[in-house]
Amino acid sequence: MSEIILHQYAISPFSEKIRKIFAHKKIKWRSVEQPVIMPKPKLVPLTGGYRKIPVMQIGADVYCDTAVIVRKLDELYPAPTLYPAGAEAAANIIAMWADRRLFFSCVTVIFEKMAATIGKDFIEDRSKLMAGANFAEIGLQAPDARHQLRAFLDILDRELKAHPYIVGDSFSLADAACFHCVWFMRSEPTAFSLVQRFPNLMHWFERIEATGQGEVTPMDPDEALKIARESTPATAIAADPDDPNGLRPGMRISVTPDDYGFDAVVGKLVASGVHEIAIEREDKDLGRLVNHFPKIGFRIGLV
Repeated sequence: MSEIILHQYAISPFSEKIRKIFAHKKIKWRSVEQPVIMPKPKLVPLTGGYRKIPVMQIGADVYCDTAVIVRKLDELYPAPTLYPAGAEAAANIIAMWADRRLFFSCVTVIFEKMAATIGKDFIEDRSKLMAGANFAEIGLQAPDARHQLRAFLDILDRELKAHPYIVGDSFSLADAACFHCVWFMRSEPTAFSLVQRFPNLMHWFERIEATGQGEVTPMDPDEALKIARESTPATAIAADPDDPNGLRPGMRISVTPDDYGFDAVVGKLVASGVHEIAIEREDKDLGRLVNHFPKIGFRIGLV
């Protein structure tokens, strides 16, 4: 198998979610540092337009969104599990809640304080990412976000009083997803002070933090592009006979996130299942690539 390459940046909370899974599974991986804002000239050729971070690359197969990255990592490295004691449904549901509801409450509270110190380029980039919303005004929602965030943190603290991890006695996907939100709050002291009021949550946070990030070696972006160019996608053609919308291999489709970053990726459907869709693209410099996306959280349409 080709090396696991994570295109990320150090302060990315969703990258931290994957880094904690690398640590849990003791995975060796390569880190390609990508820009925090657009343009991303050494990422977009791999993704076909998808601009969110992180992105995982294995040869000429490119995994977009943490949900599909997690599924691939768990397939390649099933032990130790991310779903202890049959907790797959609970771990996945909590992860989806954390990635959206908990995360956006954290963002709002953090950027109420940080907005004045963030550069104009970052504000403009994130406003475009959010389909034209004014990111500079996100702090106006902070009073309500603080109420919600305190309630969310209290829920987690109560759960962590009963057992050491979010869904029981072992680390799970739920821990990785909730951790990255709390970890992001640490970037702003006033926001993190909300966390520090919850002793069980803080003890859990410190234990997860201590696990590290797995065995990582940096990689230059050009080396990652070279690997993609010299590789052949490993994804086999696979049809889903029960697809509720009749999608079949060979159809030309577009795949677009449904929350923010509405950059459609267009290609030929190669493989489809209950949770994942993979499309083939031809890049002028890199050749044939296959991009993988989760079905939950994305819009899929015929082109």
